[in-house]
Amino acid sequence: MSIQVISELIPAIFRLVFIVAIALGSFNYLRSAWKSVKKDWQHLRRLHQIPCDRCVFFTGEYNLKCTVHPSKALKEEAIDCMDYQCNRSY
Repeated sequence: MSIQVISELIPAIFRLVFIVAIALGSFNYLRSAWKSVKKDWQHLRRLHQIPCDRCVFFTGEYNLKCTVHPSKALKEEAIDCMDYQCNRSY
């Protein structure tokens, strides 16, 4: 190969390397964003299982949210609350 052929190939190689680097960076960013959204969605689904706002003992007050378990009210610990009683009649 002559020097002239190599000097003509170098810009094409740089462009190819640049495109591959951008593609890999974009793929890594999208994969990371997808994992984050998936993890946050699972956490949100877990938080929607908290039954406190539908309970008879829930007051809605800032200082005393629940009259039976004030330290557990509106937290993940309250998901399987043994004292839960539905306040809606169906």
